[in-house]
Amino acid sequence: MIYELENKMWQATKNGNKTEFTKLVSADAVMVCGGYRCTGAEYAGFISDFGISAFEISNFEVVHETDKIVQVHYVVKTTTDAPENADLAGTFHVTSTWENRDGEWMLVFNMDSRIME
Repeated sequence: MIYELENKMWQATKNGNKTEFTKLVSADAVMVCGGYRCTGAEYAGFISDFGISAFEISNFEVVHETDKIVQVHYVVKTTTDAPENADLAGTFHVTSTWENRDGEWMLVFNMDSRIME
């Protein structure tokens, strides 16, 4: 289930769809991406500028799971079409934490680290 939610989050990011993104990512989520820290609401504000043309998730693993919290780790490979977004292309380790809030799973923490190839 969390795998599908991660995919939906990436699809919303790829499509620059702030509405779908905010259905999955808590406004107060801690997002640490590319060395930059912001909230989920701030991150949602600039996903339409990312220009990610494709993504592929692999090596998905559940690190910790309870009825209320699920933490995952995976590798994502992203591509971009526009030269100005080239820094968003690459392969990254990602960890996310999802919290069940009154029956709805929301992402509350996300962090990535570029894999040097």
